[in-house]
Amino acid sequence: SADDGLAIAQQLIVTTPEFHTTNVVESTDQPRSDGGGFPQQTGKPYKALIYILFGGGCDSYNMLTPYTCSNGLYESYKDIRQHVAISKEHLLPISASGQVCSEFGIHPALSTAKSLYDDGDLLFFANTGTLSQSITKEEFYENSSIHTRLFAHNTMTLDTERLDPNDDISRTGILGRMADVLSRKGYNTASFAIERNSVALQGKPGVSKASVTIGINGLPNVYLDPGVDDVFTMLHNKTEFSSGIFGDTWSTSLIDSVANNKLLHKAIDSLDSTTTTARFPTSTFGSSLETVARMIASREKRGVDVDIFHVVLTRFDTHKRNNEQLEDRFKDVNNSLRAFVKEMKTMNLWNDVTLIQTSEFGRTLTPNGSGTDHGWGGNYMLMGGSVKGRQVLGEYPAVFTTDGPLTLHRGRMIPSTPWEAPFQGIAAWLGIEASDMLEVCPNLDNFNSSYLIDPERIFHKVKSPPPTPEIPRFPSNAGTSSEASFRSASLITFALSLGAALLLFLQR
Repeated sequence: SADDGLAIAQQLIVTTPEFHTTNVVESTDQPRSDGGGFPQQTGKPYKALIYILFGGGCDSYNMLTPYTCSNGLYESYKDIRQHVAISKEHLLPISASGQVCSEFGIHPALSTAKSLYDDGDLLFFANTGTLSQSITKEEFYENSSIHTRLFAHNTMTLDTERLDPNDDISRTGILGRMADVLSRKGYNTASFAIERNSVALQGKPGVSKASVTIGINGLPNVYLDPGVDDVFTMLHNKTEFSSGIFGDTWSTSLIDSVANNKLLHKAIDSLDSTTTTARFPTSTFGSSLETVARMIASREKRGVDVDIFHVVLTRFDTHKRNNEQLEDRFKDVNNSLRAFVKEMKTMNLWNDVTLIQTSEFGRTLTPNGSGTDHGWGGNYMLMGGSVKGRQVLGEYPAVFTTDGPLTLHRGRMIPSTPWEAPFQGIAAWLGIEASDMLEVCPNLDNFNSSYLIDPERIFHKVKSPPPTPEIPRFPSNAGTSSEASFRSASLITFALSLGAALLLFLQR
């Protein structure tokens, strides 16, 4: 019908470079390349990193509490936390050495974490957080310019995921920089954001492959009416040399995106329906980890050496009903992790997978009503078959009262371990050499050895492979190609935003 034809025409129009840019577009009769298929396998051992953000600021001093401490720290914890403190009889005790406590308590809803800890597959990083440099309590109050932007969700999430407080490698994130280094060293890398994109996955333009955002239940479909594929391809043919870069960049990005989506669908759809055998919760987090497991199962079809995943679990901003909300969140975490670990062990990949749990900040030790407020340092989990578990690394605070050397107003803790410590270890485990570590963690030199942790204390096998030749990503005569690529990436972002806005307008 005429209405159907009009709808198809509108679909096609909103894909065109003319719709999204102000360039003159002069097309040729040559179809645009879609970038080909998946890369050939290199033979390198497979590894996967799963970055899990507890969005909202997790109350991690109720995730890992004092338990048996020679200085009476558990009693101090009860006094300061008041009605949000967890009774000792409900906690799951674990042993530790080299800390103020010989035993710590894990939140009662996290029995999977306790089992992994006891099995030697999980460790905790104590009192960890974003730092631009080492800082004392006195320096904090005397010079506000030497600490990062604190206590706000947006700024501290950005700082946690970028891990570049001085903007040394602009607009990149910790995971994207890892992918960049590995790609240059000849690794086939792939990066995926589950449900929502993240700056953590952003690398330098043109170095590693751009991240792909997929839904909690898998890849989204590209919806085009049957019979218009040829017309869609023709609208994005190669352009004449005189055509503008904006339109050309848009078409290249769109064709590559659609082609990659089809390739990934083909890889996932070819898996047996029983590929994942564990029963995952149907929650957002459970479904996200099941999707991660299915993507890992397709690793050989995708020819990938290193997969990097970014997963978010929200609703940790517990300004009220702190303990009830934390119980609810942790039950979901516990059941989802149990299924994921079982799945990785069934695939015989548990030793090749590492999960790092983060949050933008911890929370105040002192309650505000039934909840807690935004804090700073917190306690976090690292788990996997290659992790040297059954230990608490960093320095758990020995004093919670306001006269303690790390305690700020309202029980906010100055971190004693920067995020650079765990991520330096993770980078080494992935195969990144010491000579490239400052690219991954640009702020690393601002901390002496007392703040950092030897990667060999974190993982069983982290010996870096011998150096391999750099793989050129641009022609030798490209001149300022990285700058041009950065401009192209910025234009893509602008074009996508503009297109989305116009599409919403047309739908009204």
